[in-house]
Amino acid sequence: MGLTTNQKRLLEAAKAVARELGEHGRCLSGLIGELEVCTRLDLGWRPSDGFDAVTKKGRRIQIKTRKSWSTEKVNPLGRLGRFGRKAGYLFDEGLLVELDSSFEATGIWQLGKDQIRALEEKMPGKGLHVGTFMRRGNRVL
Repeated sequence: MGLTTNQKRLLEAAKAVARELGEHGRCLSGLIGELEVCTRLDLGWRPSDGFDAVTKKGRRIQIKTRKSWSTEKVNPLGRLGRFGRKAGYLFDEGLLVELDSSFEATGIWQLGKDQIRALEEKMPGKGLHVGTFMRRGNRVL
């Protein structure tokens, strides 16, 4: 599976533009994170309501991206957008990807949909802390 040729070109172009823009390149972080995860984990990129990618077996993956602009690592107290906020929990698992200063993935963590929903229900109206996702999730990269 993985990315198509055009999607690979998009990833490289988005990284180059984001580096040129500096902090203003943050608008591209989500796109870069999704494409990086698909490359690293051999997923098909299928952005749609409720999920961003699919596995070879058809499992739907929702991807959240974080990149620090001031330190080497992402602040664990920062929050993620809620996974089930728009279309409900239409995915099978959630992934968090951390990007470095060159927009390369330095870590990917995975949690199942039911785990995410249970954690989010404990904090109505708020997304999970980055550190909570990292501690509870399985590191896959």
